[in-house]
Parts: sequence; C-alpha cells; structure tokens
Amino acid sequence: MGHHSVLEHVNVTFGLEGMSRACSHQLVRHRIASYSQQSQRYVQFKDGSIDYVLPKSIKKDTGLEVDFIIFMKQATDFYQFLIDSGLPSEDARFALPNACCTNITMTVNARELIEMCKLRMCTTAQWEIREMFWTISSLIKSHKHLSFLNPYLSPKCDWLDFCPEGARCCGRHEVKETKNGKVTP
Repeated sequence: MGHHSVLEHVNVTFGLEGMSRACSHQLVRHRIASYSQQSQRYVQFKDGSIDYVLPKSIKKDTGLEVDFIIFMKQATDFYQFLIDSGLPSEDARFALPNACCTNITMTVNARELIEMCKLRMCTTAQWEIREMFWTISSLIKSHKHLSFLNPYLSPKCDWLDFCPEGARCCGRHEVKETKNGKVTP
C-alpha cells in the first residue's frame, strides 16, 4: 500500500567485520541507525600486525600491490614505534591509514535499510560499501521473517525506473533526458 512508516518498527542488527575505516566512515553517514564501532584506542594488535583492506584495483597491478603492502607495513611499524615510545594509543592511531580494518555492529530499521540500499547498491557507490549492501540484501532476502522486504532492497534506479546518475549511468536503466538540469517526467 506504500505505507512505509510501519517499517520503522522492524529493526535488524548486523555484525559487520573486516571493513576498512574508509568504508565505515561512509556507513556512519546514514544517521538513522545505531552503530558500535571497534576502538582503535583500546584494541590490541597481535604481533604488531594490523589487518587492512587491499582494494581490488591495487591488487590487479603487481607493482602497486607490492608498494601498498610495503606502505602498510611501514605505517604499522611506525604506529608500533609510537606506542613503544610511550605515546598514548589515541594519539598513535593518527598514523594508521583508512585501509585498516574495523568491526561495527549496526542496528537499523527496515525503512532506513531500504534507503541505504537505494544509495549504496548503485554502481556509482564505492565498491566496498556496495558489496556490503548487496550482501546485506542477500541475507535479508533469504531470512524467513524478513523476505517481505525483497522487492524494496535494490538500487534507486529500480525504484525510479530510470537512472538519476547521468553520465555515470551503468546502463541498468536508461537516463531520462534533462531540461535545464532537471529530470523531465
């Protein structure tokens, strides 16, 4: 019937592990959700090793991959040097790159989850958060009690039946012609 306000009473909690800090910074921009994020201040890294996300675009190029791994090792070593020098961990963490992994527990209502999927499942979204929301969508769709959300967990273009991204369109839907910068009906 299109009365989506009732979906605000359905809450779902996800344990999100191994995402980059870069991805977590995008995620927490969705304000109508609750987050508990792993602290870089209190977490103890095993053997001075910090887990990080290696982007596929870097992984494709062997030279870049090697350079990236060296950089991450240097950043990790410098972080450990700062800790060993007596610097408080809350200050030492300033040396850590956005590639470092974090874990987040996210609780979100179904209405906001739909909105998040509209934005983050689009091909113009950053690859890591896009993959995360496609995975979340798959989990919800296969859940016995939440499968009623199936038709709603999709990119914005599926809702609009056209692509609002203009030149960045992936081809999933056609771009509507624009007049004076506005989409025409």
